[in-house]
Amino acid sequence: MLNVNLKDKKLFGNEAGEDENLEILNSYYIDNSDFDDFFDADESLSIVSARKGMGKSALLSRLQYKLINDTEYKNPIVIRVKGNDLLGLGDFSGDDHSYLENYWKQIICKKIIVEIGDSIGFALTSDEMSMVELSEIEGLKSKNFIGGLISRLIGKLPALNMEVKGFQPSNLTELLKNYQNNHKNSRVWILIDDIDAKYTNTPDQQARVGSFFSAIRALSFTLNGLNIRASVRSDVWSCLKHLEDLDKLEQYVIEIVWTRRHMRDMLANKILSYIKRKHPSAEEANYKLGRDYNKLIDLVFESPIQWGGDDNAKMFDAISAFSNKRPRWMGQLGRMSGKKAKERSPHAKRITLDDIRFILEEFGKNRRDDLIKEHQHQFDELSNLIDSLRATQKEFNSIDLHKIIDKNFIRGRDASVIPPVDGKVYVEPKDLGTFLYKLGLISRIHEDRKTFTHFTDDPDLYNSSENSKGNIVWSIHLSYREFLNIH
Repeated sequence: MLNVNLKDKKLFGNEAGEDENLEILNSYYIDNSDFDDFFDADESLSIVSARKGMGKSALLSRLQYKLINDTEYKNPIVIRVKGNDLLGLGDFSGDDHSYLENYWKQIICKKIIVEIGDSIGFALTSDEMSMVELSEIEGLKSKNFIGGLISRLIGKLPALNMEVKGFQPSNLTELLKNYQNNHKNSRVWILIDDIDAKYTNTPDQQARVGSFFSAIRALSFTLNGLNIRASVRSDVWSCLKHLEDLDKLEQYVIEIVWTRRHMRDMLANKILSYIKRKHPSAEEANYKLGRDYNKLIDLVFESPIQWGGDDNAKMFDAISAFSNKRPRWMGQLGRMSGKKAKERSPHAKRITLDDIRFILEEFGKNRRDDLIKEHQHQFDELSNLIDSLRATQKEFNSIDLHKIIDKNFIRGRDASVIPPVDGKVYVEPKDLGTFLYKLGLISRIHEDRKTFTHFTDDPDLYNSSENSKGNIVWSIHLSYREFLNIH
């Protein structure tokens, strides 16, 4: 049987989807029918929403690969950009939604012009060349977007009356006309990632990010030949949905939800892709995902294991539990435990359950840090709230949980000094229990001790009458227990 290098971090793919080589990502990417609209050229606008580590950037990379390589897209102009890059093109200030929406329209058109300049070898970066007036954007509505934009550029060239970087305006005119002719039937696809990278839930940030979504909706449905794809964290989207106009965007939002089978296939396919790249002549390189997924996972992870009362369980049962349906968590778990396996024995051929258990404290610390980075803007004392669960118990009903929160976190403080919880004034410990459920720190555990109900499965469960009576058993997620000293 093939001996795989367990310590090679490439075995589990790059945890940052935007940093992964497009060819490699495409080789192991698992499609989801929920994403069909995201890839559809007839859909002018689509927004992917998910929590950190769920694969928003990877989905944008998957689309980027398809746009470049699939003939069905007919010579598209593809522009991939991060939110911070767009912010760097302008001076965003204030909280006037209408002003910011119009400014975003200008900035997005400016970025497209800059990219066109780069593609023909000329830096179209001066404000005179690249900033599109609102009246000019309005004038593009009845035309093909890229053709009209380039015509507008050509019309401004004579006013420059100077030579820049070896180009005379007449030479640049010829280059732009050639580009226009070569793309006269092309659609512009602009893929915008991490617009909310440094989001905090303040009026200025709400206006800045909220107006962005209003702007892309307006642009995508008024300009012929423009497709916009964007990503947003689901926690940020929940803070913005109440803003004027954004309720109209709900129909264009796709929430990433991975099933257990998706996660299993993702892991198996990453292993298969790695084997094909590193050991193309090996017999295992001929494995097929649909029939050999267990064999592929067993090449790297030891099975069977004792798990959940089953002496003959597959290792993926444990991997699935610790990963909480987040691809990034699964990749980190594999890399960390693979490194530990090689430290345990240079000749180790499989990652064991003990290898995973050994790294759980550090893994749990990483998960805690992820939660704080992702949700600090929703509750200022999140770190202290998480620490209030330290050395308590792994399972409890809501009544017991509220007692723990009251004893270890509230500590007799008046409700008025507790920060707002997810945008609402704190009233009672139940508010914090609901928040912990939303974060994924706790989930409902069922009587079989294997099945869990997460917030994405039933968002209203914590507020149910059944829970208020103490009839639901909650469990701190496995990923956090070792770090929180809960056994």
